[in-house]
Amino acid sequence: MKKPKSIILLSGGLDSTVSAAIAKRKTIPVFALTFDYGQRAAKMEISAAKKICRALGIKHKVVKVPFYAEFKGLVMLRSRKKVSTQRFALLKDVWLPNRNGLFINIGACYAEYYGADTIVTGFNREEAAEFPDNKPQFIAAVNHSLMFSTLTSVKVISYVSDCTKKQIYKIGLRYKAPLEHIYSCYLGGKEMCGKCASCKKLQECIA
Repeated sequence: MKKPKSIILLSGGLDSTVSAAIAKRKTIPVFALTFDYGQRAAKMEISAAKKICRALGIKHKVVKVPFYAEFKGLVMLRSRKKVSTQRFALLKDVWLPNRNGLFINIGACYAEYYGADTIVTGFNREEAAEFPDNKPQFIAAVNHSLMFSTLTSVKVISYVSDCTKKQIYKIGLRYKAPLEHIYSCYLGGKEMCGKCASCKKLQECIA
């Protein structure tokens, strides 16, 4: 059976890194996309994603999404203010309007133009409990939409949509994902803070 071509959405965190490793085996990746939308961790996420792509032998592109900078009240975005890790204690604290919907649609533009069938995401069961745009229903709804907005009926998949973070970590080990390169901190420091919600989730996986 012929492997589909894919565009991988890669943030540099655990879920997208493991998904990229799976996609490397199950698809023919055209390239991975990492988004710089003004997030505090953009520099570190891009650096991690580049290393991950190098390790997996996948081409890498960075796409800038500048308009989020208008949304001054969002704690995830860069500003001169230092913020307490308590501001990132809960996953719901880091919500950005329609982020996954936007990223998927940008990915679909690239996919249709470059002849890819599939957009690979890292949506998972744990984050679906807090983020509606990680739910299987969201993937189904987006795929229905893409039937009309792309001439090639590009589809979104997540290989880990039914998995917890711990399960994803174990799958990553099995697929020999370059887990040593992941970056999963909301604050964006050179070292992961270990205290924000994202860092704590990662620590729970490895424990």
